[in-house]
Amino acid sequence: MRDYLLIYVNGRRYQVSGAQGFQSLSDFLRYDLGLVGTKVVCAEGDCGSCTVLVGRIGLPNSEGDSKLNYQSINSCIQYLYQLDCAHIITVEALKNKEQIHPIQQAMVDAMGSQCGYCTPGFVMSLAAMQEKEEVMTRKSVQDGLTGNLCRCTGYEQIIDAALNLDAKPVPSVTENFDEKTILSDFAVYLTQAVFCEFEENWNGVARKLKYFVPVSLAEAVSFQQKNDNVTVVAGGTDISVQINKERIEPDCIMSLVHLSELKSIFVDEQFVTVGARVSWSELGKFCQKNLPQLAEIIAIFASPQIKNCGTLAGNIANASPIADSLPFLYVIEAEVELTSPDGVRWLEINQFYQGYKKLAMNPDELITSIRWQMQDPDDLLKLYKVSKRKDLDISTFTAGIYIKMNNNKIQISRLAYGGVGPVVLRLPETEQFLYNKALTLETFLQAGKIAREEIQPISDVRSSADYRLQLAENILMKFYYECCKHQVKKA
Repeated sequence: MRDYLLIYVNGRRYQVSGAQGFQSLSDFLRYDLGLVGTKVVCAEGDCGSCTVLVGRIGLPNSEGDSKLNYQSINSCIQYLYQLDCAHIITVEALKNKEQIHPIQQAMVDAMGSQCGYCTPGFVMSLAAMQEKEEVMTRKSVQDGLTGNLCRCTGYEQIIDAALNLDAKPVPSVTENFDEKTILSDFAVYLTQAVFCEFEENWNGVARKLKYFVPVSLAEAVSFQQKNDNVTVVAGGTDISVQINKERIEPDCIMSLVHLSELKSIFVDEQFVTVGARVSWSELGKFCQKNLPQLAEIIAIFASPQIKNCGTLAGNIANASPIADSLPFLYVIEAEVELTSPDGVRWLEINQFYQGYKKLAMNPDELITSIRWQMQDPDDLLKLYKVSKRKDLDISTFTAGIYIKMNNNKIQISRLAYGGVGPVVLRLPETEQFLYNKALTLETFLQAGKIAREEIQPISDVRSSADYRLQLAENILMKFYYECCKHQVKKA
């Protein structure tokens, strides 16, 4: 075990220990290293001005060789305890000697930079797309830049710059670095857990702080048992925002970044099992082929930078009543794997929440995976998200609707609504009404009225209670016209 983090930035090696480990990456880059090309505006992961690339060791190829896989992240909501054995590339490292990178030149040629504050973030997001060898189409560029905001409204020039990149070969931004040396260094240190404990004076009061980066699930479970009030971080896309906005001040952090055993998606004849460290980007790629309804939600609820870090397990643990994954998990009746020193237990998601932000977990338990049963291709499943803007916005209302038919009658119905109570709610009275009913317009008109009576939403900054009540009714009509009308004609 070591008491420091190992991080490379633009090919240079750094050992980070003590209070430095509690810094955000953006602060470390700007204030400790003087790399001020990385800008900070929102400190929430919304604007993308702080975008950098992070490279981690990926799975070996067919020849058994490993390489660093690079993705874009928001450096303002990634803390250093999440970045052990990672290589960070910032906008300063893109140039080759005195020659700026072709991505930067494309922005110059298309006049894609106006005030310039957001420009480094756009450049780094485009660099991430080039690393993945994405074909630059208007749609792919718009999707790839979802997490980058231009306050001068100059998107057309930026899109033009991106489209012009296909005109000639663009070198990888990683070519300027000795990857072999970095990989060799990481290979040694990835086998060692990190534990750092230090004391900090906070407004005249001494605080003891510590962070732990285990390399095995057994180490993580043991640490969780032996320490009180452990803040567990997988992607950190929500916890880091709360820290930045001074809503929480955790004293004890455990980062799961090295737990490779929680990084897989496993499919057998009965279940899909998703590890607690599977990122939204990885899950979205899987769902594109296997679960298109969930893939549609994943595509719009977060930016590439956030999806490259955030996890399904984190979305569950955050326990928000408007969490975008929960309506799906509720209606599919997913199960959460909870691991403790006493072993493993599975808890059905509908029993997981006991109230607002209250989980049916013991203090020594960790969420280690989520599983759900494979569904019949003929089953009807639809997921909905209502928000003020389409992409990268907090939900006003969410819904999941699942229906299984038998002899042209509804055999099973499951409905879950989010944003209408302290937790996501199943609608048992509406489900009971739908049992053995035909897929008719009248059926869903009546079901909508019952659903409206089952909830008691509040008014807040996102909408009024009346609006949510109307959505609860209308969403069943929408479901009928999108799914059931076609099924009736087919039958």
